[in-house]
Amino acid sequence: MEYVVDASVILKWVLGDEKEPDQIKAMQLLNAWAAGDAAISAPTLWQYEVGNFLGREVPEEAKEKMGLLLDLKIRNVELSDNMYQLCFTWMREYRVSFYDASYLAVAYDIQATLVTADERFVRKLGKVDHLCVLREINP
Repeated sequence: MEYVVDASVILKWVLGDEKEPDQIKAMQLLNAWAAGDAAISAPTLWQYEVGNFLGREVPEEAKEKMGLLLDLKIRNVELSDNMYQLCFTWMREYRVSFYDASYLAVAYDIQATLVTADERFVRKLGKVDHLCVLREINP
């Protein structure tokens, strides 16, 4: 199975708080990937979003945690012209940010499923293809 993950999922891999909602699901997905049972990709944007959060929220641990994530070698996908167009369409139709739409555009482009813990984003889009909320995933 191929998945695209957004910052809301990636951060769960290094924050290590069992009280964090769906932390176990995030770790199951990471373990499935490590075992070779899943492929994981993301737009290169993930590095900026995650780095921004880590630097702001856990500055003393940010460099180490970012290093751990970069060592995972998540497949980074550059946005194409077609993906830009999808993002702009979703921004108009669903009132979502370009950032959030870019993760879904990658999922559409590579025929994967976007996994996100951002339930508000999922609610805004409703029933669209290639989208799954983290709590419902079974990797």
